[in-house]
Amino acid sequence: MKDFDPMREFIFDYITVVAENTLAIAVIGTIFVRNASISFAYFFLPFILALICMLPCIPIYLKEDMSIKQVMIQRGVELVVLELAMYIAVRFMFGELVPTAGYVAIMVSTAFFEVLSYLIKWYLEKGEADRINRRIQEHRKKLNNK
Repeated sequence: MKDFDPMREFIFDYITVVAENTLAIAVIGTIFVRNASISFAYFFLPFILALICMLPCIPIYLKEDMSIKQVMIQRGVELVVLELAMYIAVRFMFGELVPTAGYVAIMVSTAFFEVLSYLIKWYLEKGEADRINRRIQEHRKKLNNK
């Protein structure tokens, strides 16, 4: 069985959120704000955003055995924080250059990729849980046949 390592999980999730932020900023920025001048300092923005977005995740790393309701509340708070962080970041980077439709697209894009990452992670964890359950069943069969 795989041991729960909070630091490893935090780093894995942090990298995922950095990728989501970078993708959302890049896609929306190239579609809606082609003429904006972007400085090299903006390179670090996804990393800062990811750190802010990871704050609601701290309960997951401190308490491994959360109930489904607690996880759903945590994920909801995480999504709201991510949405606000992305809005503030885009407002900071592009100011008035982004039309209202751009902000709506950012919110939809961020929510889409966040939900997609939840589903992918759930699918991968479900697959791992299924493999572990099969091994346990095989082990039990071996013990019963002896």
